[in-house]
Amino acid sequence: MSNFWLILGWFFTIVFGLLLISMLLIKNWLNALVLFLLVLLVFPPFNSFIKNQIGWSIHPVLRLALIAGLLLIFGRLLLGSDATSIYKSPQVEAQFMELYNGKMEEWPVSYEDIYIDTQYGKVHVIASGPQDAPPMLLLHASGVSGWSWKYNVEALSQDYRTYAIDLIGDAGKSEFSSLDHIMKDGKDQAKLYGEISNKLGIEQAYVVGASEGGFIGTNYALHAPHRVKKMALLGPMGYSGATQSVMRIMFAQFFPLRPIQESTFKWAFSDSPKIMEDFGDWFHLIMTGYNPAKVAPLPISAENR
Repeated sequence: MSNFWLILGWFFTIVFGLLLISMLLIKNWLNALVLFLLVLLVFPPFNSFIKNQIGWSIHPVLRLALIAGLLLIFGRLLLGSDATSIYKSPQVEAQFMELYNGKMEEWPVSYEDIYIDTQYGKVHVIASGPQDAPPMLLLHASGVSGWSWKYNVEALSQDYRTYAIDLIGDAGKSEFSSLDHIMKDGKDQAKLYGEISNKLGIEQAYVVGASEGGFIGTNYALHAPHRVKKMALLGPMGYSGATQSVMRIMFAQFFPLRPIQESTFKWAFSDSPKIMEDFGDWFHLIMTGYNPAKVAPLPISAENR
């Protein structure tokens, strides 16, 4: 039995130690302090050290109570109870907006910024192309925002009135009114995009979705098929397992070392120097500066696909 507790102690020492390193790297000092105390309490030689130095040891029950209390504190700090924004600070949000505006200077055609009030908050839309052309909704991939369609919009807007929509709850110019009222599932997503379409005066649209945008587009077509004329999905989420992808992104966020982030960027985007130049600064902020509030892109059933 003693060997079991010894192995368990070393296991949690490693786990809490890695989390401690993560908190230090992202400069979350309060969480780091809590984890440092946890590492001391679970570190197998710690109790013996205390006993040798001052002649007494921590009772196992007290030790377990302290560990449980610190874990509760850590969980509370990690989740946060008073978040009012997906951005970790106003300064980070300002950095995102500065980068966004810089990207829009490269938008190759004339455009109109449209802000729509919805049940969830303000939704930002970039509209381009002839106003009397068939409408096309452009739904971006996770974390890259509406400006990422700058590579495609010149060709698409020749024959369509394109609407690049910033996904609310993701980095961009859309913003929840309150994080207490957010979308819960695909049906909520479909209702939101129906509401957006109504306020844009669109009865039926072509829908183009990239990655997470493909997941959103699929839910829109599933729950409001009469609103979607045709749909193009570009590497859509929800059509295959995403566990490995989620774990890799989380690892890069918890351990934001430059080699890890560069490796994750190449895996997620490309090793092209041009792509690195265009997305590198934005990706770094995505990894370190915000906590998205979105519908999890869980696998869509075969029947629904």
